[in-house]
Amino acid sequence: MCFATQAEAQTEKQRKRHAWLQPDIKYLDQRSFSLGVTYGMSDLWADVGTKGIADHYFNGDYWSNVKGMGGIYAKYTHVPGLAVRLGVSNGTLYANDKWNENAGQFAKKVTDDPVQRYLRNLDVKTNVWESTFMFEISPLQLFGNWEFGKRAKARFQPYLLAGIGGMYFNPRGTLVDFENDTKRWVDLRPLATEGQNFDKAGYPEAYSRYSLIVPAGIGFRVDIGRGLSLGLEYVLRYTFTDYLDDVSGQYIDPLRFDIAYLNEGHKASEAKRMADRTYEILPGSKHAAGEFRGDPTTKDMYSTISVNFYWKLFKRDRPWW
Repeated sequence: MCFATQAEAQTEKQRKRHAWLQPDIKYLDQRSFSLGVTYGMSDLWADVGTKGIADHYFNGDYWSNVKGMGGIYAKYTHVPGLAVRLGVSNGTLYANDKWNENAGQFAKKVTDDPVQRYLRNLDVKTNVWESTFMFEISPLQLFGNWEFGKRAKARFQPYLLAGIGGMYFNPRGTLVDFENDTKRWVDLRPLATEGQNFDKAGYPEAYSRYSLIVPAGIGFRVDIGRGLSLGLEYVLRYTFTDYLDDVSGQYIDPLRFDIAYLNEGHKASEAKRMADRTYEILPGSKHAAGEFRGDPTTKDMYSTISVNFYWKLFKRDRPWW
């Protein structure tokens, strides 16, 4: 009698745990929490670097400088095929105008985009922290027949991601010291390379290191046993800043740096060298004030291609395959 009472109590406890709005179907994902880990390659889609996707990925220089991003997340499955994810990630974004060298060799005019990007000669390495809240939708499960549908019960499931989040970023560039034959990374925002907050009409305001992001992506997962899932996903983040690479607007008169940093000669020198680096390729060359350094009409984006593991805290009584 005692054992029967304990069994009934345990059953009632399980029923209450999963009884919010509708019962679970034991052959599909239970209503429960999961913990996940992601890691993969990261890409910056901004002013610095290549313009086209093909030039980006079919480029040997790119593959020698691949950066990564990883994170952790908690996932709550409400009904089979519908879940929410709350995650935190950290990584590095990198881009270099020198990736356009090969494409520039086949350009017809010096004014063609690959040539102009190559001659601009900027690079950027941006550290990123992000927090995201995303919906995960598995169409075969959400819109399938949970009880009898083979696709809904399959352990291979494609899914879609969409949500909102926030990010912190800090762009840095390579400062070349030709006298000592050295290179080092310097923070770009404090240098105000486009005259941010300078005392002159028409100059931009200093940009924030924080931005909202809108992530969206696609992926697939395969259930391995009752608790572990392994997947691959691509997530693109649209940001509300044009300064992930510290490039957006126009070149300014180098004398403006001397005026702004009147008592900081070293800072003025660094700012001038980082604002216009064409001289590293064409000695003596510099851009005139007002020439466009970037495209202020579009915001920056970044993406990841990641391997995804997650562990279900409350597992099924048995697998569905």
